[in-house]
Amino acid sequence: MSESRAGELLGQLLKRYKLEAGLRRGRVLALWPRVAGEMLARLTEPVKLERGELLVRAESAALAHQLTYQREEFVRRYANQLGPGVVTNVRFISGRLRNGTEPGEAQPRSEAKPLELPLELARKLENWSSAVPAELRTAVERAGRAVLAAQLERGGNVCAICGRFGEDTPCTFCASLLEDPLVRRAARRLEREPGAEPLAGDLLAAARWLAAERLRAQIEDLAPRVVEEPQLKEFFADLVGRFAAIPIGGATSAERLARLPAAARSLARGR
Repeated sequence: MSESRAGELLGQLLKRYKLEAGLRRGRVLALWPRVAGEMLARLTEPVKLERGELLVRAESAALAHQLTYQREEFVRRYANQLGPGVVTNVRFISGRLRNGTEPGEAQPRSEAKPLELPLELARKLENWSSAVPAELRTAVERAGRAVLAAQLERGGNVCAICGRFGEDTPCTFCASLLEDPLVRRAARRLEREPGAEPLAGDLLAAARWLAAERLRAQIEDLAPRVVEEPQLKEFFADLVGRFAAIPIGGATSAERLARLPAAARSLARGR
């Protein structure tokens, strides 16, 4: 091969490599809201990708510190979207976001009255806020309220497992979790021991929902027989008690029982 031909091919390869690398960086940055979630995306912004390490700016040093402990989970989510090796690490720093917020600076107060959230969403917001350190609660509550308000405006259904809007229960993501053997085994344990935590995160939420659905099906099937066979009342009461004790969707035991059919609710009240 002539020297000029080799140089031409090398130039083409470099051009192609730079183009592909640029596209890869662009996809990584564009995917951050999906990887981080809508609420965290309002409190952070991706800056650059260099040699597999994604640099993300957070609105406060406290938030950057907390997110550092979740970097492996963000890497895993990127691998699910783009394949392994594209993002190998996520590093968080604090600094001014593009919306002008300084590190640790509170957002300007709005004179408008905060949107009233439905009870279930208000509980979700409260759970988000209480799950983080005190110094992050104001930022998380602000971002969470904005996310939930936007979702309300878009309308749609809510997945009772993960809380995502726009999809029925289970949503596409959670439906795949329900097929996981780990989730199925955990659900069987939760049917017997509602307070157990055999898994964590989304897997635990899916297992709890599956266990509750199985118990509810048993309650509905058994309810007509209890009237005719009083000896089944003790077993029926045990099923209802375990169903009500499974912590799903942030609902109270009374709210979960309210989702049973009328006949089953009537029997449950007399248990």
